[in-house]
Amino acid sequence: PRQAPTAPEPVVAAGPRRPSRMEDSDGEEDEDAVHDARSLRRANMVLLEEPEIDIGLTPVVTEDPRKCFDRYAQRLSESCAGTTECVWEKLEARAADHLSGGFVGKMEFFWILRPGAKATPETADGLVCFQFVQSCASNFARVLHLSMVDTGHGSWQESLASAVLEVRRLVFETLPVDTLRAVVMAAEDDTGRIYVNSDVEASYERCGFRWFQLTQNVRRTRSAYGLQKSKKKLACRFLVLHTHRRPSDPRAPNRGIECLPSLLLKDEGFRTPPVNGQTEGGNEASFKGFTSF
Repeated sequence: PRQAPTAPEPVVAAGPRRPSRMEDSDGEEDEDAVHDARSLRRANMVLLEEPEIDIGLTPVVTEDPRKCFDRYAQRLSESCAGTTECVWEKLEARAADHLSGGFVGKMEFFWILRPGAKATPETADGLVCFQFVQSCASNFARVLHLSMVDTGHGSWQESLASAVLEVRRLVFETLPVDTLRAVVMAAEDDTGRIYVNSDVEASYERCGFRWFQLTQNVRRTRSAYGLQKSKKKLACRFLVLHTHRRPSDPRAPNRGIECLPSLLLKDEGFRTPPVNGQTEGGNEASFKGFTSF
């Protein structure tokens, strides 16, 4: 027998889409959700022991490093360019910063390359710039620029951790340092809240880096420039991540560069150091008044 046609089910009109937990009312990411995700990620994080992609580093050979740097920087995506210094004049100024009680070395430039890639600004997969710093407490190296470009093999976020690990190995293998620091770009709003790119932070953390500064007012974001928020006026600033040499790192070179001499302060009780056991006045030497740091 023929069945009677059934009535069509009522159509319920869809209401306005509720923003997800990772977005605010403007479609931007909710920093609290990113912060929670970061805490969970860090709790389950395993240090990267081997690069996830096959890359290598080779020195930049050129008579004009500025032109090479500028040509390469034009290839960086907006999100990556906002996480590291990409203006040559500012990079030079930061490299020339006077560090209290220390001497800074010249900048070293290395291309980051996949197998078969040519070492040119137009074809390199990434670039790193670092320098050696001799100080009183300990010698260290600091990364002033580290970036990767988007390629047909993947985005810069997917390759950054491997690049950080290779840079770590290169520095600890070639320089007499036990500490490596990395300068990354951040932003600060008028309330003092600091914004950092969560992908950059995660890549460094996977390679054993931690924040050098102690701050509890850092927010994570993945938006444009790694920083920009439409309703907040942000000022550019820099933060430092650092890591120490581990047993799994390459051995340091045999030739070491000693730290700078410790500081000696003298007060009114100071006398001239002895010559053949005697002071200028003929009495035994007195080192009262010396304070060593």
